[in-house]
Amino acid sequence: MEKITIKDVARLADVSVATVSYIVNGIHEDRYTPDTKRKVLQIVNLYNYQPSRLAQSFALSKSRNVIILTDKHGSVLQKAESYDFLRLFCKTFERLGYNPIIQTYLENTRIDMADAIMCVGMEEEKFRRFAQENFVPLISVDGKINDELFFQIYQDFGNVVKEGEKKFGKNNFTVVLVDMYNRTLKEEISALAENIVFIDGNDFGNLPKGNVVTVHSSLKNVYAFGDSEVLFVPANTQARIEAILDCFNKATERVQGTVHTVRVK
Repeated sequence: MEKITIKDVARLADVSVATVSYIVNGIHEDRYTPDTKRKVLQIVNLYNYQPSRLAQSFALSKSRNVIILTDKHGSVLQKAESYDFLRLFCKTFERLGYNPIIQTYLENTRIDMADAIMCVGMEEEKFRRFAQENFVPLISVDGKINDELFFQIYQDFGNVVKEGEKKFGKNNFTVVLVDMYNRTLKEEISALAENIVFIDGNDFGNLPKGNVVTVHSSLKNVYAFGDSEVLFVPANTQARIEAILDCFNKATERVQGTVHTVRVK
């Protein structure tokens, strides 16, 4: 892997080389805004810029802890999907010697004793506020973040629509999904097809009828008692966990030149 230089850090942070030098060495800190300092330090951490004592301390402080940060779930369906994901995630990471620690989101939370933080389904604005408080790698799972500085992994919903069209024909089905907090991803999904419905899980009487495509095992089980024909394209798969693990390894090892948005089929 090619070693990153101070000029690379300056270019990525859109600041001068002198600014990078001053910030990483703690000189003239009062000259710079908190946002500028956070941006520089996040890039230093992400790419493991070696001359920085801060970056070196991050590289040496492997805790083997992985934080899984979730919102409080508002419906039984969200709880079921969260449990299904956490079961697979914890099984894989524990097998590799990591300590998964599940936490619910708290405003202005600072987490230091972790190799990375998995923000599951987190809304974009909340993710950005959380990123301002933490310099360990943050990874967005099931949430779209318009910033290629952060790894983000979610299902390839374009592929889900294509599978529905193969099974039922174009515009002859409804994609039914459990509601999500991340509005940016929700908008991206909604633009993929005419009939996409998000269910909050508290009123099963309003479920769409007819041909249905879903990625959620909880909804698949609900529809099993009705007359609809259901195509299940599972979200919580081992392939998804392996994609998250790959991003985790790249983030913690500060691998350069890699794609940060991963859509899992």
